[in-house]
Amino acid sequence: MNLHLPQHDRMVHFRLMPMTGASSPSRAIVMIDWTFTAASLWTLIGVLLILSEFALPGVIAVFFGLAALLVALLLSLNIPLDPPGQILLFGILGVALLLLARRRLRPWFRGRTETGGVGSEVLPVGTRAVAQTDFARGIGVVTLNGVRWNAESTDPIRAGDPVWLTGRQGLVLQVSATPPPRAAGV
Repeated sequence: MNLHLPQHDRMVHFRLMPMTGASSPSRAIVMIDWTFTAASLWTLIGVLLILSEFALPGVIAVFFGLAALLVALLLSLNIPLDPPGQILLFGILGVALLLLARRRLRPWFRGRTETGGVGSEVLPVGTRAVAQTDFARGIGVVTLNGVRWNAESTDPIRAGDPVWLTGRQGLVLQVSATPPPRAAGV
């Protein structure tokens, strides 16, 4: 395989020439000649980096992929950049994009989640749940929005009873068998 990097036309030539054996002189030499401009190589690198973000999401590779695409764009606009300048520009653009835009774009790549300071915004008092188990000594399990939670209550609660959220201590919900006044119509 030959690798040729001419300075004057910024082209990369790859030649794959399988060897023919002395015992079979009738075999033809297979020659594949792919010619890439520096811009097309940077485009390929950019696309591969952006696609790698789907396999290994860390919201980092996409910015270097965009930087590679920007270098490709500059080269396709015939802006003269030698290979060390291309690599330097790629690194500077990648780091700059990473530092400037990562925080803003991370939710777009990872999805948004609902979080509250202590959970009161996500699990408001008065939210209705269903007891999954009988509460023994004030401790049981409830289902709220399809999620099973450990719960505590001073009220007698049987499996299947509706309960209402009155508070939360970490990952344990405080519930009541009687609805709060504002949730009475629920």
